[in-house]
This record gives sequence, structure tokens and C-alpha cells, in this order.
Amino acid sequence: MGTISTSDARGLAAPVAPATEERIRTAALACIARTGITRTTVDDVVREAGVSRATLYRAFPGGKDVLIEAVLGREVHRFFGELSGDLVRHDAAEDLLVAGVGRALRFLTEHPALRTVLATEPGLLLSQVAFHRLGPILDAAAAFAAPFLRPHVRADHPRPDDAATEVAELLVRVVLTYALEPSPQVDPSDDASLTRLVRRHLLPALTA
Repeated sequence: MGTISTSDARGLAAPVAPATEERIRTAALACIARTGITRTTVDDVVREAGVSRATLYRAFPGGKDVLIEAVLGREVHRFFGELSGDLVRHDAAEDLLVAGVGRALRFLTEHPALRTVLATEPGLLLSQVAFHRLGPILDAAAAFAAPFLRPHVRADHPRPDDAATEVAELLVRVVLTYALEPSPQVDPSDDASLTRLVRRHLLPALTA
């Protein structure tokens, strides 16, 4: 058996630059957008990123599963950042709801990787938002949305914080439903369509 030199050992233990980690995440996302999660391999990602397998495993110990989680985490963080930037610009409740629901639906229905996964392996995605797995998603999304909704709850409501959280969870459920099962009645790119949905169903839940 060969031995590992001191310089090789240092190379194996050397930290990976943040820019390289980001390139690997971006490469993985591009691979998923082309072929889905199941068919994407570590070899696919390293070719796309232009790095070695050793570099990928140093950046993401555990390989593909850890990398997929990192990619998902980055995309979720990006989504909430963009959504927050939209919501802070709106003071009226109706405008806030239209902007929030529209941005969320467009992200979920237009994201290249999500579209590929839904088309090629829908069971894999649905398994992550079904039954007991849905709870943490609802909790996280509702916790994000509730502070934006809180100022629009009736001033005389006996439990305004609870009301904001309940409506936030309702919004998340509505968005997930229309993202996973699109309807001709709700067009994420049409503000008039979104406004009808908000006025008929969502705004009354918030202000009632």
C-alpha cells in the first residue's frame, strides 16, 4: 500500500474556499434542473463545477445528500430574502397579500430545479410536504409571514398574535396547494387573478 505524504494530508484537510463551495452548489442546482435529484450524481456535479471529487467531499462531507441539503437551504434562504424585500414595500393589507402570494407562487412554479423534480419525480417532492413532514414547513413559513400580517389584524382582536399565525399558516397551505396543483383560476403572473383570490378568500380571513 502507498502512503500519504504530509503535503497530501494537508491538502485533504485544507478548507474549501467559500467561492468554491458556492460554485459546487450552483453546479448541483444546474444538474438537478436538467435531470432531477435522483439521476444527479456526484460525478455530474464535479464536472459541472470543474472541481475534483475530493474537493466536493471536503466541502460537503457525506457527499450528495449533504450537498442537496445545502442547495435546498441556499434556495430557501434566497426565497425568503427576496420575499421579505417585496413585503416591506407594502403597507396595505391587500397589496401585501397579493405581493406575497404572487412572489411565492412564481418562485415555486418557475424555479427550474423544482419544475424538473415535479415533472420527473413528483413523488420525491410530495413526500417532503406530506403528513408529518409538512409540520416543520408550515411552522417555519408561518413564523416568517406572521410578523408582516400582525399589523393588519383587527385592533380589538382578543389574540392578535395567534390570529396572525393562523392566517400565515392558511396562506402557506394555499400557496402550496396552487403550486402543486395549478388552477386556471389563479395565474401567478397576473395581478388581477391574484387580487381576486386575495379579496375573496384571504383578505377576509385576515381582517375578519
